[in-house]
Amino acid sequence: MTDDKKLSVYKLRSFGRLVAFQAAYQEELNPGSTERNWADNDPFAETLDAFCSETGTRLTGAERAETLDFARRLFEGYRDRRVEIDSALDAALTNRTLARVDVVARCILRVAAYEIRFIKTPKAVVISQALELGKKFGEKETTRFLNGVLDQIDA
Repeated sequence: MTDDKKLSVYKLRSFGRLVAFQAAYQEELNPGSTERNWADNDPFAETLDAFCSETGTRLTGAERAETLDFARRLFEGYRDRRVEIDSALDAALTNRTLARVDVVARCILRVAAYEIRFIKTPKAVVISQALELGKKFGEKETTRFLNGVLDQIDA
């Protein structure tokens, strides 16, 4: 890709959030799956490459590295602070616990809550991006639910 067609940091971070969400989802369904160190089988890179292939997106080496670094930072950060993140999310939920939230919404919430609290991305940006993931992967009411819960998460 030429310099005049470089993707914005905003777009690269959107891709990174998608990869982090999918890694969280994979980990939720198959614990330990993101920890395997297969020589040529990086689940983060595979997810990003599949997304780029589906959408016809071309990333430079630097853009790919930046996107994967951000995805890993989100995923590993939420995983390392999972107890704290889950506690904050449980406090924001009404009439249910995080364990009773469907797996797609739970994974989106965890990654987004981590980003709000520890990366300090503006809450409106994180919520907007979480809603996009909810539209793409969730059920009909997922976006409304995500918005209500994430709005209660403090930075």
